Amino acid sequence: MEKLTAGRYNILQEDSGRFSYWINGKKILGFYGQAVLEEGEELDTRHCTLIKAEKKEISSAAGQGTDKKEVLETCFQSDIGILFTEKISLEEDGSLRVQCVLSDENSNEVSVRRMMPLVTEAPDNDSPDFLKSLWTKMLLVPYDNTMWVRYEAVPLRPGRASYDVTAIFEEKSREGLVIGAMDFDIWKNGIICSGNDARVLRACCGVADMETHDTLEHGIVRGKEVASSRFILLYGEDYRNLLEQYGEYIRKEKAILPWEEGVPFGWNSWSGLAFRLNEKNYREAGRFLREELMPNGYQNNQITYVNLDAGWNRIPEEQLITLVQELHSQGQKAGIYAAPFAWFGQEEEEEIPGAKGHCYREILLKDSNGRLLPRVDGAVPMDVTHPLWKQYMEQQTEQFIRWGFDYVKLDFLSHGAMEGVHYNKAVMTGRQAITEGYEFLTEHLSEERAGRSFFISLSIAPLFPCGYGHARRFSCDAFGLAEDTEYVLNALTYAWWQSGRLYAYNDPDHISLYQSFQADRSSLLGEARARYTASVIAGTVMMLSDDYGMGEDTIRSRSKEPENISEINRKPAEPEAKERAKKLGCLAEINRIAAAGKSFRPVEAAGTTACNFFTLNLHVKQYAALFHWEKEKEGIIFDFKRAGLPDECRVRELWTEKEYRVTDGRLTLEFDGCDSALVEIMEDK
Repeated sequence: MEKLTAGRYNILQEDSGRFSYWINGKKILGFYGQAVLEEGEELDTRHCTLIKAEKKEISSAAGQGTDKKEVLETCFQSDIGILFTEKISLEEDGSLRVQCVLSDENSNEVSVRRMMPLVTEAPDNDSPDFLKSLWTKMLLVPYDNTMWVRYEAVPLRPGRASYDVTAIFEEKSREGLVIGAMDFDIWKNGIICSGNDARVLRACCGVADMETHDTLEHGIVRGKEVASSRFILLYGEDYRNLLEQYGEYIRKEKAILPWEEGVPFGWNSWSGLAFRLNEKNYREAGRFLREELMPNGYQNNQITYVNLDAGWNRIPEEQLITLVQELHSQGQKAGIYAAPFAWFGQEEEEEIPGAKGHCYREILLKDSNGRLLPRVDGAVPMDVTHPLWKQYMEQQTEQFIRWGFDYVKLDFLSHGAMEGVHYNKAVMTGRQAITEGYEFLTEHLSEERAGRSFFISLSIAPLFPCGYGHARRFSCDAFGLAEDTEYVLNALTYAWWQSGRLYAYNDPDHISLYQSFQADRSSLLGEARARYTASVIAGTVMMLSDDYGMGEDTIRSRSKEPENISEINRKPAEPEAKERAKKLGCLAEINRIAAAGKSFRPVEAAGTTACNFFTLNLHVKQYAALFHWEKEKEGIIFDFKRAGLPDECRVRELWTEKEYRVTDGRLTLEFDGCDSALVEIMEDK
């Protein structure tokens, strides 16, 4: 029996093909490995013959230091001649890393459908109580952020899946563990509850299902040796610390795409205008930001971005260039939009821009029978490994740079990771494909290529792989009503830790303060204040999005594409929208918090909804953001003790400048419908 030791932590290798994880002499859990070959043969370390177990010394995890650590490599042989090696290491902080590798005893190629380097055993009497409790919650992390998917913290149930990472925790004590993948360039990963016992968790490589938008099975991975993703397991007293710790480990492995110019403040066209975008209302949005908002505090480093979303292609090229030049001459920057992995067209034989003589059908992703994959979100995925796709994208990115843009929103990115038959035959999986596509785009939009800084914001994008955008929208489209704020806060409740670790900033989507194009009413003032506050604390990108007028068609529509004139409300939206923006968007102290780019931390998990209480320590000051999104007037008690804030103190509410007292760890606020409070904790007099 071999043993790994790091301080008070131990890993034991047992003769039964099992392993166990111990802290201070107490067993936390047992685990083993499994895999499924292409033809369906199942491998399990518990049912294989132990060949050898040895410890090897390797460099530190970052691969750059002089620190060494031991790795336990245990090799098993199956009855069909496949060698199954479990590689296990243990960090000084108790984090456990596991990876499995399959090979053939005769050095033949192996073909693998799924790999599960870590399958936990059902808890026994000696296991921590939270692993045995029926009240224990599992965090379900969405694969991406489309179709209004949301985070959920729910009881364990057979078949439940979280993508790439999960937390298993007890809500009251916060004790828990985090299991997360460390590699994202080959396999789609998931942590899945067993169908036999929901308390058995399988860290699985090879997930392809409805939530990954796949209609085909995950690609088969072939080679002389096939390795799983590495998984890390962290155990501790507060699952929030563990998620942050996991994010730090990822950041060491894959550095954040660097950005030195701070949180972008500006305006995005989609919520306010959608397809009513034109030259005049875009120009007016820039003027309004520049002349009426920026002088009063809506800016960061005296810069604002004026960003085009979908529909910009209706503006002729020469006008786009002129508009960007005008913005630059006034000290502003300009943003544009693309969906590089998704094709929304209808004519497959239409010529590809930048690839004369070639049509779109050539670069659309197909199955093994040559049939196009079905549309998802209205679009067919493109084969991002195809040379013609790269030619097309090279032409588009070169245009964006030549036209003078400084920012791009890349949308519908999940299409790039869908399973299919790729032009590049070395690409066996959707994860390999999207990584190739991301690397191409990041290179072609780099500061070296552009000759200037170029901000990349990812949207409708898988959480992983990361490091290819400066920001990632952590929710689907979010507009300006109470339900939109709750939805943004749901993402923040479970994704706060991603900002500054996986991406430079979380993107809370465009901030509609008055009325979005798809809403049948304008936001109430409290709703608008809550929406703005939710963006300030997200860690963050600040993009207002209302109709500020001056277009030929400056009207509010009740539907995306009204069928007749009776469906259109012709009352101009811009006067009220501008007043709302000036009222809420120009408080310098609140904007300074947003410009810090720090995500507030949730006090509680919140099941399938959102936490209403978030905190941040910033520049030796403590802040709390408090929310209410119900329609009714209601008094809410906020537990400062639970939040780790002072039991007795004063707080100053930054929107109103009112002061309140916290007594015995409790602050009670009255909310008249949906609203928010952003408070600074003051020294008690």
